[in-house]
Amino acid sequence: MPKIMVAVDSDALAEIHAKLDALSAKIDAVRVAPVPEWMPAGEYAKLAGVTRRTVMNWIAAGRIESSRHGATVMVRANPGA
Repeated sequence: MPKIMVAVDSDALAEIHAKLDALSAKIDAVRVAPVPEWMPAGEYAKLAGVTRRTVMNWIAAGRIESSRHGATVMVRANPGA
C-alpha cells in the first residue's frame, strides 16, 4: 500500500492527539470480568438490552432457566455452564 502524506495544521493535530489520549485512557480503564453463572433478572435484562418484563416473559416461555431466591428471580447467565 503506498504511503500518503497529509498536511494538518498544528491546532488540528493537537486536537487529534488529545482525542487519541482520551480514547487511550478509556481503553486502559476497561476491566473485563467473567459473567457470573447466575444473576438477578434485572441485571440480565440490562446486559441483554431488554426490559426486566421481557426477561420474565422469556422465563415464562421456557427460553431461559431461572431460579427464585426469596423475592429475587435469578437467571442462568451462561446457559451451558
